[in-house]
Amino acid sequence: MELLLVLKSLSWLSVAGIVWYMLSFWRTRWVDSQRVRRKLGMQGIKGPPPSFLYGNVAEMQQIQFKVKNTRRTHTQEIVAHDYTSTLFPYFDHWRKEYGKPYIYTSSNDHIYIFHHFRLSW
Repeated sequence: MELLLVLKSLSWLSVAGIVWYMLSFWRTRWVDSQRVRRKLGMQGIKGPPPSFLYGNVAEMQQIQFKVKNTRRTHTQEIVAHDYTSTLFPYFDHWRKEYGKPYIYTSSNDHIYIFHHFRLSW
């Protein structure tokens, strides 16, 4: 009887520990992340909305896939000396959509993109 009581209390403690870990993981991954985005949004810095664990990685892949398919359909090759729009088309897409300063999320990291060269020094 005493062993059953000890096992029952240990199982409840382990369940409580797992729930606590999941809540703290959710808080650090999502709630704190959204708080940072909200504060930057109040300052006028917008960006694409992130998903829970992966941030904007899925949207990055969609934009790259779409750009790659549109390039294949065109027979003429356009020579561009701006390699960032070729390698990272999502930066160019988000700059046009959200303005020169914007923020995007990769996993749990917020990356702030600032396109004003003279102001960045």
